[in-house]
Amino acid sequence: MKPENYPDNPSFLWNVFYDFTQTPRPSRSEEKISQYLLDLAAKNNCESKVDSAGNIIIYVPGKGGREEDEPLLIQNHIDMVTDALPSREINFQTDPIETKVDGEWLKAKGTTLGADNGIGCAAAVATILDKDLVHPPLELLFTVDEETGLNGALGLEHKYLSAKKMLNLDTEEWGSLYIGCAGGIDYEMTQDLELVTSTAQEFFKLQVEGFIGGHSGLDIHEQRGNAIKFLGEILKKLGSRVEISEIRGGKAHNIIPRDAFAHLGLKEGINIEEIQSLASQTQAKWKSYLPEDDQNFKFTFEAIAPAKEVLSAKDQKNIMALISLFPHGAHAYDSLEEKLVSMSNNFARLLMVRGKFYIQSSLRFFDREEVKAIEDQLKTLGDLFGYKVESHSEYPSWKPNRNSKLLDDVSDIYREMHKVRPQVKAIHAGLECGILRDKIGEIDVVSFGPTIMGAHSPDERVLIPTVEHFWNLFKAVLAKV
Repeated sequence: MKPENYPDNPSFLWNVFYDFTQTPRPSRSEEKISQYLLDLAAKNNCESKVDSAGNIIIYVPGKGGREEDEPLLIQNHIDMVTDALPSREINFQTDPIETKVDGEWLKAKGTTLGADNGIGCAAAVATILDKDLVHPPLELLFTVDEETGLNGALGLEHKYLSAKKMLNLDTEEWGSLYIGCAGGIDYEMTQDLELVTSTAQEFFKLQVEGFIGGHSGLDIHEQRGNAIKFLGEILKKLGSRVEISEIRGGKAHNIIPRDAFAHLGLKEGINIEEIQSLASQTQAKWKSYLPEDDQNFKFTFEAIAPAKEVLSAKDQKNIMALISLFPHGAHAYDSLEEKLVSMSNNFARLLMVRGKFYIQSSLRFFDREEVKAIEDQLKTLGDLFGYKVESHSEYPSWKPNRNSKLLDDVSDIYREMHKVRPQVKAIHAGLECGILRDKIGEIDVVSFGPTIMGAHSPDERVLIPTVEHFWNLFKAVLAKV
């Protein structure tokens, strides 16, 4: 059921986006939303293809006298990041996203919203439904599994595409046209653990939660707290006075960790009050330098059943040192564009599973050579502490082309509508444009979208008035380019 005051203009777009919120579409589980798109295409007499990676291409005939013009490619991804507050119970494989209107914002109730990239998808689908639009033949490309490795784009069979111009609708700042994006590569570090018999009589779960987190590319410059780093600092200070039977933090490679926990056994000579005092001191120190909007993080203790096995003293010491030394955050900035991060690393996840310890991080870059400095640092840490270090899911950056004809056209249309020129930017996030340009070859690309905040977190929200502005620009571009 649509929430009270659910937006209705532009109606085709908002109605399709509502359908997207009611159709589960986690990364790697896009079957239901894929079938929705294929059924809609068939119902409206549009040809469609599904390639071997699961990507969908829908061909929309030209309208309004543009039937014989060169085709235009419209690209979005259909999967969404699935994250929820600890207090929010939801099965993202089966349950719809519950939405609410809060002032000028559309939000979800305690979960990610999926406006990334659901609004862009809805705009593309609306070109099928809105019979009054003027546009050339359209190739609507809906890629899968973008959020967990850009795997749909990497596996794209481009033989189904012929367009030489492309609009990507996956950026999140209205008033900006994007002409470049970061590349990326993920790293995993693994080690076999030595477990020993516990001597502790009391065990507690130390839970850290309430950090804002956010997108590991778009928000990495905000200097928000990393729950893994905070937990690690507390544990390093406790040192050998506690035993650790389990430790875990983070949700995904592209989310700044918001929560983490450890199961602790208390040795003789330390009590829970001392640990609480130490944690409070660490919290006060972190609050002194974290941004104002990231002050609500907290820690809690809960008594749990004693564990039989815990980390060996050597492994525990090494893990605490590794967490302390592991790089996280923005490492370099662009020399021309203010606040544009050019290189970063997200310390994304750690966990113990079946006698092994795993760490995952996500590097982003504009210059592939420049990021080798962080790669060397990760490999050095692996050698120092005896970890196997592997990289995977690499994708290229999209290098800006300020001489783009499509950029000039879209920029002129924006200026005609709003009497000012749009900002032209690159983005420190992994759009699929770089991969698609590599696969398709010479194709002119511009990306734009409405204002979306808090992507990849339960704070995700879309600014409703900018959706109408976005749609009007999209319509005008379809009619003229």
